[in-house]
Amino acid sequence: MAQYLGSMPAVAADRFRPLHMRYFSYDIEADNFQLLLDKGDNQDIKEAELQEKTKVLMEYFQIGLSLPNDRFWVNLRPDAQDQMIDPELEKTDMGKIMLESDLQLKKDTAQFTSPQTTEGRQYWDKLYKKAGELFGTENITIPTITRPWIVPGEIILRQGEDSAYIFKANMKVLLEQDHLKNSVAYNFTDPRMKELNEYSSQLIRELIIPKLTKEVNTSKRYAALRQVFFSLVMARWFKDTFTGKPGQYAQLIDSHNLNNLTSKQAWNKTHYFNEYKKSFEKGEYNLKEDIYTPAGQMIRSYVSGGMNMSSSAMTMNRYNNNGKDQKHTVFFSAGYQIINGRTKYHSIDSKDGNRPAQRK
Repeated sequence: MAQYLGSMPAVAADRFRPLHMRYFSYDIEADNFQLLLDKGDNQDIKEAELQEKTKVLMEYFQIGLSLPNDRFWVNLRPDAQDQMIDPELEKTDMGKIMLESDLQLKKDTAQFTSPQTTEGRQYWDKLYKKAGELFGTENITIPTITRPWIVPGEIILRQGEDSAYIFKANMKVLLEQDHLKNSVAYNFTDPRMKELNEYSSQLIRELIIPKLTKEVNTSKRYAALRQVFFSLVMARWFKDTFTGKPGQYAQLIDSHNLNNLTSKQAWNKTHYFNEYKKSFEKGEYNLKEDIYTPAGQMIRSYVSGGMNMSSSAMTMNRYNNNGKDQKHTVFFSAGYQIINGRTKYHSIDSKDGNRPAQRK
């Protein structure tokens, strides 16, 4: 069995850079915008497809303007079916993408802890060793509790008076107890179980979280989420810059106006809850392995089984073009040229017809 587990493939890599927002400028007097898109790995994209995907990114941006910052959260958990997504966000494809990504995160977390992967093998070996130190030869079940969240990571903008360029926008994965101050800890009556669960969480931080963070920021499975994230970052900058100023886009800010921004095809949040519940109850893996120790033969069992982009979680590092921080300005100028040198961009302006829908 050990040889079988060791021969299993690791989580497959599927790196992909999707089309996403990079630059946005807004002329208040003319009520026009200019948009620069990073084509990513879509260098040979056809014009018709490019226009359609640009429209989708602009819809994400407009949703980011229309809804308050604290609406952008989802949280799949088996004991909170009625609190998995904000009701307004639920009306949009953005909400669907965020729920899909949260479900994928739960599955990926389980997959990375599987003993069929290198990091999963390290996780279980260390966890069983710790259990032996705490419980000796007692026959116990190890109830480790792990709830990961996707949250904004480092965000760096280069901004002018009425424009912004996203130099960097990463997400990161945190355990719930590291993300939420009021997270309710699992109630263990045995202090040894509590210590073991805390040790498990530390192993997750060291072995699994870095892998998950890399997947969220590079994997094709999370490409749609990264498109949403870049659009939300740009929308957040726009809010901070143009709130209270004239113009159709400025008037959208926190207006709750989702005209022409709701999902074109119906979807149901219950589907994602049921998928998560099935994964949680049945587990992503259920394996057994014979282990030989000085005390005799043992059988090990291996069983598996929100995302938050609200205003309180998002912090941006801003560097203006006014030269106040010359060191950083020079650095970002160099980075900007490097990116331009290796990436093709698609530029549009508001004359192409991408204007916000008016409230009826």
